[in-house]
Order: sequence, then structure tokens, then C-alpha cells
Amino acid sequence: MALLLLMAFGLLLISDFNILSNIIHMPSIESYLSFYPNSSRTFMLFAKNILASLNVVVFILYLICQVLVQQEETKKISKELQLASKVNDELKTYSALSEKMAEDKERKRISREIHDTLGHALTGISAGIDACIALIDIDPQKSKEQLLVISNVVRKSIKDVRRSLYKLRPGALDQRTLKDGLIKMIEEFQSVSHLNVDLYYEWENVDFENTKEDIIFRIIQETMTNALRHGHASHIEIHLFDEEEKYMIIMQDNGSGCKEIHYGYGLKQMHERVAILNGTIHFYSEEGFRTVVEIPKIGGKKDD
Repeated sequence: MALLLLMAFGLLLISDFNILSNIIHMPSIESYLSFYPNSSRTFMLFAKNILASLNVVVFILYLICQVLVQQEETKKISKELQLASKVNDELKTYSALSEKMAEDKERKRISREIHDTLGHALTGISAGIDACIALIDIDPQKSKEQLLVISNVVRKSIKDVRRSLYKLRPGALDQRTLKDGLIKMIEEFQSVSHLNVDLYYEWENVDFENTKEDIIFRIIQETMTNALRHGHASHIEIHLFDEEEKYMIIMQDNGSGCKEIHYGYGLKQMHERVAILNGTIHFYSEEGFRTVVEIPKIGGKKDD
């Protein structure tokens, strides 16, 4: 573009005497040509006109190039605007989808919390009431003590439901470590049921973040509930330990087990919870019911 403009300006200076005479004091080209023979003068005038025409042609080419460049820029801007509009529409769609997914995720979280809290508590309460029915004629005082324990569990369960609705942690984990929270939950469950629980906790040097502790707590809680409700177990062992590249949770009860494992709400929720930790969970109906959870390690002993 710059070369075309320079050529047009140069040709204009050479071919136009009025412009050239303002720069260099000289007679007109016609005065020079008047001294030449007719044939030479005609040829030189023809050359002069050719230069003038070439100047116009070069200038027109310059203008055409300018128009083409402007059109190309306009097309480019138009495409960019269309792309920006498309991206904006996609962002709006993604935003709406993300909001919907967040709502569904929160709905599932609250339903899981309520299911775990109420299911766990009601199972223990049901077992405790059955014990009271059996004891009421034999030992009324013992039956009364058992009812008082059940009453306390009911109150704590109500608080747990409220905490779940307000997005708080499980009550047993408030101001407690994972180990202390599990011990408290096990003690409360044993106090209202006939289920004996042996906890082998070997994660003394492991420090999980709150979200992971909540998930692990709920998985163990759901397993204990299922052992009593569905397997009618009287004993369960819970073993938490770590291997080289993963943390392990193995839970084995002495319940009735089952010939075929059906994935109901509780087992599906356990799968979803373990998936959040990028882990795996497997169920085996061998000499009761066995649950094996594997959680990959992110770092060394300290899982922050």
C-alpha cells in the first residue's frame, strides 16, 4: 500500500508540470518539446500522457486496495462479533446448566444428609424400642433407662437434621476429630441397639479436610445402619488403615448377608460419596456383609 502511494506521488510529480515547477524553476515541457522535430515531439508527448495515465491507474489501484482492506477488516470484525455472540450464548447456557447442576447437587446432598441422619437414628431407635418391649414386663426400671437413652438419641437426631438443613457437619464431628466423632457415634448407636462395634483406627497420622471426614463418617454410619436394619447383625468390625498409595476402610458384619446385592438408595449414595473422593467401594456378601473402600492418596501421610 505504501509502495503504490509512493509510486503514484512520484509519477504525479514527473508528469504534472504545475506541481514540478513549484519545486524546480524550469520552463514548461511544451517549451522543450517545441525544439524537437515533429516525430520526436509526438513520441515524447505520448510518453508524457502515458506517465499521467499510469499515475491515475496506480492511484486507482491504491484506492481499490484500500477498499479491499476495509472490506476484509469489516468481515473480520463481523466474524468476531458473531463468535462473541455465540460464546455469550454458550456462556449463558453453561451458566444456567451449572446453576441447575448445583441445585441438583445440593438437593442430593441434603437428601443424603437427612437419609443418613434419620435412617441411622430411626434404626437404632427401633432396635431400642424392641428391647424396651421385651424388658418392660421383666425389668421395668431397665426399660425406663433404655427409654431415656432413646429419648436423648431422638433429640440429638433432631439437631442433626437441623444441621443438615443448614449445611453443617454431622453432629458427632462438631469440634471433634474423625476418630472421636466415630467413637461417639458408635457409642450412641450401641446404647440403643444390640449391635456391638469394634473400631480399629490406624489413621493417627492422617489429617483429612472436613469434607472428606464428613464423607467417611457418613459411609461408616450407613454401613452400621445397613448391618442392623437389613443384615440383623449383632457384631461389626470397622478397620481403618493405610497402604502405600491408598487409604483403606474394611467393614465386616456377622449378619445374614444376601444372595444378590441390590443397590438401593443407601448403597447408591455410598457410591456417589466415594466417587467424590475419587475412590472405589465394593460390597461382598461373605459370612455376613463386607464393605471395602479404597481412597487414593494425594500426598504423603498428610492429606491436606
